[in-house]
Amino acid sequence: MNNLGTEIHLHARVFRAGCDWYADIDDHLDPQPDDPYWYGYYDSQRAAIDAACERIAAFNRAKAERISQQLLSWASIS
Repeated sequence: MNNLGTEIHLHARVFRAGCDWYADIDDHLDPQPDDPYWYGYYDSQRAAIDAACERIAAFNRAKAERISQQLLSWASIS
């Protein structure tokens, strides 16, 4: 892990669960099948994939915002 906390490797799983499609997102370095970062059930495989991709994008946007704020605060005290 670097000092900005940017080392996280998320992966998505999508599979059929009965009549629904299940999607979850977890860190591949610390997989917890019973405790993923996020999960959901969908009517179609496409909807499950789209939801998982959007959630990973949201995680990345939040991470970028946190890093930006850290860099700005470091720059203001330098």
